[in-house]
Amino acid sequence: MNWKLMNIVCNQNLGIFLFLFVPYFGVSQNLEFQDEKEGLLLLENGQPRYFYRSLPYGNSEFTRANYIHPLYGLDGEVLTEDFPEDHPHHHGIFWAWHQLYAEGKRIADPWLNEGITWRVVDTETQIKENRALLFSEIEWIEVETDKVVIKEDLIVEFERIGKDMFSLNLDIELTALIDGVAIGGSEDKKGYGGFSARINLPEDVSFRSRKGNVEPTNLALEAGPWIDISRNFGSSRNDPSGITIMGEPTKLPSYKGWILRNANSMQNMAFPGQTLIAIPKGETLRFRNQLLIHRNLNICEIDEMYKKFSN
Repeated sequence: MNWKLMNIVCNQNLGIFLFLFVPYFGVSQNLEFQDEKEGLLLLENGQPRYFYRSLPYGNSEFTRANYIHPLYGLDGEVLTEDFPEDHPHHHGIFWAWHQLYAEGKRIADPWLNEGITWRVVDTETQIKENRALLFSEIEWIEVETDKVVIKEDLIVEFERIGKDMFSLNLDIELTALIDGVAIGGSEDKKGYGGFSARINLPEDVSFRSRKGNVEPTNLALEAGPWIDISRNFGSSRNDPSGITIMGEPTKLPSYKGWILRNANSMQNMAFPGQTLIAIPKGETLRFRNQLLIHRNLNICEIDEMYKKFSN
């Protein structure tokens, strides 16, 4: 479809789209956080939506804390993978980089869990009608010296949007606590690193952007501010499920594009690539992403939800 024509169609359908979801706005859901041994589980009307791991999980060199797994779908299906055999350092919904520098030297590879640990020092939760918020403060600790290098502040916001749609917003701030802090992605041409999602992909998975279907390539590709991953992710229903990953590429330093894979890997909104970016002592790097879990949204409808997120 011609992009200008698509815009016209989207505008014509917007009123219908909003009308379909008006009855759900303002309807209170029974949302609650359940304390468990290794973290916090969000329940909606008794059904799990996501689990935030606040204590180190696993018994290998890839053990870590501060990530989301499982993320559950609309019918309770598990959407994410943790410690997969092909890449045991992938953990559900996570954010990491290969290069971490401090005080003039390379101190760790957070992507591979080498030289760094994450300690969740505080979590708080709030329930507000159809929204549930989790606040977490995390310390990034250099293993060799036991120094706290970065303080991370994380906000995870769940919002029920419609009968067949909810969102998970992640607002992440990284504040450098010592001199010479810098982060960088992989040192190859892929340059991957940043916000990542290890999704349990079906064999017939497909990718869409606001301009249509997207074919994964080996290197980062330009595909706009969101990518939708569609097909059935284990639901007993026949209609396709969808997971849309959204970001704010214009606000990312040295943004490289999307690293996409149709099997055995993560999906990554890559920044800053091979070249390091500095986070001066006392200053903060902030980035936001959204996961939109939906059923049968078309490209125009997803783009309208992106506008809501980006505003």
